[in-house]
Amino acid sequence: MRIERFIYIFFPMEQLIRLAIRGISLSQIQSGIYVLLLEEESGKIKLPIVIESLQAQSIASAIGKRDISKSFTHDLFLTFAKIFHIRLKSIVIYKLVNGIFFSYILFERENKEYKIDSKTSDAVAIAVRFQSPIYTTKEIFDKAGIYFENGFPENDNFEGELENKTTSSFSFDKENKSKKELEKMTERDLNALLNHAVVNECYELAAKIKKELDNRRE
Repeated sequence: MRIERFIYIFFPMEQLIRLAIRGISLSQIQSGIYVLLLEEESGKIKLPIVIESLQAQSIASAIGKRDISKSFTHDLFLTFAKIFHIRLKSIVIYKLVNGIFFSYILFERENKEYKIDSKTSDAVAIAVRFQSPIYTTKEIFDKAGIYFENGFPENDNFEGELENKTTSSFSFDKENKSKKELEKMTERDLNALLNHAVVNECYELAAKIKKELDNRRE
């Protein structure tokens, strides 16, 4: 991890969107992989992030949906922070590159602010323990957020609609996606598909999607 003094604000608050954890779903595509679903205030737009099993268990434990008798490294971080009077202010999901989300943690000690670069799943697991806010940028939300017209089901079994939005609707006979098909997709859908392609090691498809995204940004 790289730690540095945080002496200026990367993103003014008006450029950030506060997120809440909607739930965690076991991926129907690859064993041992989970989807962390974050949502903005209206609840109509979700930000799905693919995470590993250990981080999924840690987040679920912190939000009271798993056995809390098991201790995680994130719990050790919380204890350490309390002993040394470190206050976690927020986490920010600030970058999306090739389907991978990047985050940093903002914390304060002795009236000085610092930031730590972190894997997004670890940052979220730590944030929920501190009850600290989770933010992302409007740019990332526009690119990778998924719109649910009728909100989202109230039960925790949301795999079906999420998979329809993020995978089935992209038909993962994926390696055969044509250039013309990709050209018809929105940038938001391309980023969501890229995320799944990378996780599922569909590298040929990922390369096609990246090329399409690069062409649009030229």
